[in-house]
Amino acid sequence: MTSFTDQIVNCGYTGPINEEHKASIIRAIVLHATTKRTAMLSQLRQGLDVYDFLKVIKGNPEHCRGLFVAGNIEKVDSHYIVSRLAPEFSSSTVNQLTEKKILNYFQDFLLELEDAEPEDHDEPSVPGVMQWLSGQAHRHLLLSDREAFKIVVRFNHNCFDNMPGHTICFPVVSACTQTVTFPTAHLNSFEEFKESILISLKCGAGFHRI
Repeated sequence: MTSFTDQIVNCGYTGPINEEHKASIIRAIVLHATTKRTAMLSQLRQGLDVYDFLKVIKGNPEHCRGLFVAGNIEKVDSHYIVSRLAPEFSSSTVNQLTEKKILNYFQDFLLELEDAEPEDHDEPSVPGVMQWLSGQAHRHLLLSDREAFKIVVRFNHNCFDNMPGHTICFPVVSACTQTVTFPTAHLNSFEEFKESILISLKCGAGFHRI
């Protein structure tokens, strides 16, 4: 219990922190949570009422449930991502073959993550890839947003021209525009693709280039 001392004190409890006073600690936590959330919910209600959204919620509770209940948010699966890919293929037939091969690697990678079903949130996952690509890890709530959502896929065939002598470069993502660019010269096999994208997911989740 002592490992939660800071959280307990933040709830306003001022007595001894031990098993003998467990009931008093629980009462303080419940009182703190209730008081804080009641005020927050009251402010939320006032804000919703400004736009008459309370009437919409009362009239369509099931349709609005997904906007407030986290458990109703649909998780992203591999099909959702793959079906939203909008690749920009080259005019060259030779380059197109390479580009389509990389897209197949990407699909295989997503399916492999899906089959693994990692329990650790720090491990790579399909929602994590979605977060990396678009800035959000769940499906879009509105149907109109789902239909409009696309992930633009581009291919960089000239990385050696831009940076002579380098040995490796990684996919570049712009989450704001939902765009990913794959360096074709470094993705000649599924193993190379997997290694490259895993490093990108781990080290390139910020708003910067690797």
